[in-house]
Amino acid sequence: MHALRKLALLLCLGSIAVQAQKPSRPYDQLFVFGDSYSDTGAGYIDGNGPTAVWYMAKDLGIDLVIPLKSWARASVNFAVSGARTDGGLGRIDKHGEILGYGMQLQIGQFRELMQAGLVTFDPKRTMFFFAGGLNDRTLPIETSAQDIEDEIETLYGLGARRFMVAILPEKIPQFAQQGIRVNPALRGIPEEMKRRHADIEIATSNWGAFLDEVITNPAKYGITNTTDRCAGRVLHNEDPTRCATPEKYFFYHEGHPSTRAHEVAGGMLADEAKKVSAH
Repeated sequence: MHALRKLALLLCLGSIAVQAQKPSRPYDQLFVFGDSYSDTGAGYIDGNGPTAVWYMAKDLGIDLVIPLKSWARASVNFAVSGARTDGGLGRIDKHGEILGYGMQLQIGQFRELMQAGLVTFDPKRTMFFFAGGLNDRTLPIETSAQDIEDEIETLYGLGARRFMVAILPEKIPQFAQQGIRVNPALRGIPEEMKRRHADIEIATSNWGAFLDEVITNPAKYGITNTTDRCAGRVLHNEDPTRCATPEKYFFYHEGHPSTRAHEVAGGMLADEAKKVSAH
């Protein structure tokens, strides 16, 4: 009998140890809305591979797909290159790229998939991630924040309760001015949404700051070139021949990070998600 008790105790302790080694992920499902800095194929991949949100999802054990590959419990990335935070209709470019499909329309696409039964989610275990504003240069500052608040309001009405709002990069030359201009308004979104809804869980994400970290301290991440592009875009009739070592470039296309830069930032995003969930 004593031996059986001892065995039971050891099994119990072993189970606890395994649980301690494998902490539960902060959420099971993820939906992303944004622009080229997040697009993984819904519109046009402006780079040489996945973006930071995809790497974040991968690190969290989540398979992030584009809307065309959506299924009932899928995690879906609706982000489209060139998108503003508003309802811009966008366009199909000469090579078939979808560009400028606004974030309001991305939310509408989510709603349509949900109504068709192609998207389902558990509000307690699902995160809605917003990373927009880089293309809002011609919009008033308050409009960008209001657009995202309205989009969060729409999702809240559909049952969503957990949200992250990305702060934009301020060190990437092509977008620094826009990030500095809009970030104060973006930082105010969580407080405003909490004022409206007592049961909402919402915070800002240091998404932009993570990209800033990579371009500011490139050597830490094996990157040696932070000024030149690695390749041109066929989209712009540029020479698409890539450089010899794209993993050492911060920019793959002009103004747009390489997948290596995104990979580093994505790892930081995953760590952030775990820390936010732990509090």
